[in-house]
Order: sequence, then structure tokens, then C-alpha cells
Amino acid sequence: MSRPTLDGLLHRSRLQPNIARASWYYKGWLSAYLISGLVALSLGAYYINGKDGEHRVFIVTGHSLRFFLFLGVYILGNAILGVIAALAPLKRRRLLYYYVGTIAVIIVIMLCVSIWLWTRTLNIHNYYGDMWRSEWTDDIKLMFEDKNMCCGYLSRNDSPVSSSAACKDTSIKHGCMYPVIFYAQRCHRFIYAGLIVFSIIGVGCIVTGMLLLIDCSEEDRVRLSQAHHLRKRAASKARDTRPPSSSSSTISTNAYQLNHLY
Repeated sequence: MSRPTLDGLLHRSRLQPNIARASWYYKGWLSAYLISGLVALSLGAYYINGKDGEHRVFIVTGHSLRFFLFLGVYILGNAILGVIAALAPLKRRRLLYYYVGTIAVIIVIMLCVSIWLWTRTLNIHNYYGDMWRSEWTDDIKLMFEDKNMCCGYLSRNDSPVSSSAACKDTSIKHGCMYPVIFYAQRCHRFIYAGLIVFSIIGVGCIVTGMLLLIDCSEEDRVRLSQAHHLRKRAASKARDTRPPSSSSSTISTNAYQLNHLY
């Protein structure tokens, strides 16, 4: 039976079961992370390219939905970094560290966006009232009024669009505050759900990335230990098979001559 060589031990690590198992988990979560980036990018592009009134109404949370465009680009770039690191995790551990660190950064950013959205809902009635009176165009208000048969914000005397069918009907007295708020809350729930899902996937990627890093570090330690053991054994074997030195031969000759003199 042939003994293991140093090169064989150094190249066997790619087949080690711990790294192989951690790599499969890592690639699974990385695939989910890549898909989430495509979904976020698609949502952002869908909003940016929307032209009709049904799309423009998303201006209720326009900044939040535009954030998905940035989020998708960031996640896709980060996922590409993770794919490059996954091709040779033992040699590209630094890329793995960058990959895990950048995911942690985007999770913190998503947390900040969630907090920002939450603060907007603390005074949601007045916030969207100000938006209705000073920020929104007549097209946006007209869509709310005609779709929900309401006029103005608090009442038909609160910044109405006189050309809407609802405002032309004098029997309609109630405003559009509750339809606006319900729609905004539905958009917020959509954004919260997306951020929660993306955050969960990000945490899974961080955990599997750290597990892969731990297994790679352990495998590297074992490889170095095996390499040191083989070098030590090779050096010991070389000393055992080395011929006697010239100094030892000289000492033996001098001792032989001394014996003959006496």
C-alpha cells in the first residue's frame, strides 16, 4: 500500500465531507439570495417604468419602492462575489469575509428603511393629508376619487378635484382619507414583507458563509499539521539513511592506530 504524499494531502481537502456539506448549504442559500436580488430589481424596475395611473399611484410610497431598485443591484453584485468565492473557498476566504460582511451591511440598511417607514405611519393621517393638499397632482387625486367615489381628503371642501365624477355628484360628502390610508398601509405591508423575506435570506447566507469559513479554517489547520508531520518524518528518514560522516571515519581510524601502538 502506497503511503500518502504531501501533495496528495494538500489537494484532498476539496473532497473533505465537512467542507462539501457546508458548501452545499452555502450554495443553496446563495441561490435564494441571487433570486431575491432579481425579484427586488424587477420590483424596482416595474415601478420606475410604470406609466398608467394604476402604477403612478405607487407614489404613495415612491421612495420606498425605488429602494428595491438599489437593493436588487446591491444583492446581485454581492451574490456574484459569493459565487466567485464558492468556486474555491479554501483559496478565496477573504472574498468570503467580504461577502458575509456586505450582507450584514445591507441587512442594517433594510432595518433602517423599515424604521423610517414605521416612523411615517405614526402620524399617517396628517402625513397623507399634507401630501394630498400640496404634493400630489390632480391625476393621482382623481384616480382615488373616481375609484373610491369620494371627494377631497377630509371632505368635499378639502382640496377636491372638481372634474372628477365623484365631486360632480353632490350627494357624496365624505372625503378620500380612509381609502388613501388603507392603500398606503397595503403598500407598507408589501414593503415590510419584502424586507423581512430578504433579511431572512440574508441571515441564512451569513450563517452558511460563516460555517463554510469555520470549516475552511479547520481544514487549513489540519492540512498544515499533516504537512508538518510529513516533513518531519521525511527529515527523520533522511537522517537515518545518511552515510557516516568523514569526521566519524577519522575518529575510527585514529582509535585503530592508537590500539596498534599499545
